[in-house]
Amino acid sequence: MRRAAALLCAALAAGCITAQPPAEPRYFSPGLPQVSPGDPARAADGPLLRVRRVRAAAHLRDRMVWRNGVEIGFYDLLRWTESPARFVQSALEEELFERRGFRRSGASAVASLSTNLEAFDELLGPAHEAAVALDVLLTDPQSGTLIDRTFEVRKPIAGEDPKDVADALGAALSEAVHEIGSAVAESLGAHPF
Repeated sequence: MRRAAALLCAALAAGCITAQPPAEPRYFSPGLPQVSPGDPARAADGPLLRVRRVRAAAHLRDRMVWRNGVEIGFYDLLRWTESPARFVQSALEEELFERRGFRRSGASAVASLSTNLEAFDELLGPAHEAAVALDVLLTDPQSGTLIDRTFEVRKPIAGEDPKDVADALGAALSEAVHEIGSAVAESLGAHPF
């Protein structure tokens, strides 16, 4: 027994057995492509629009999500720098207010956009893709419901690195938000950049 303890101490002292530090989480932001700004002269007379806070499915929090068929899982050490709902909120506001020239409003008497984020996932099969799905409801106090549909975009993921997943999700989000911006502009009769 003493001999085993002595050998263990000698091995530790010699550096043969080393403790590994615990793995640290890695944080990512989706790679959103830069979009050219809209016509600033139109921004002063653009339609008023109320954009409500984006809501997300309960499983879309700070950990990156993978999906394989009907199974959903989470990466323990891969995290988002902000919630996916916040990424969508920022992208929508930039598309609608900065690029398309809508004017912000908090009034209930103007058109209102509600968005629910249903998917912000890495699909493992059958193809390795990034999937973004946004349920959108655009209502107008005078005209009623103008848009009530899901915008879904999938983009291939180039590699196995989590950065590739973040880049593909950013591209899918950018395309989905652009489609939403076009649909909102068409529904409200705004210039369709």
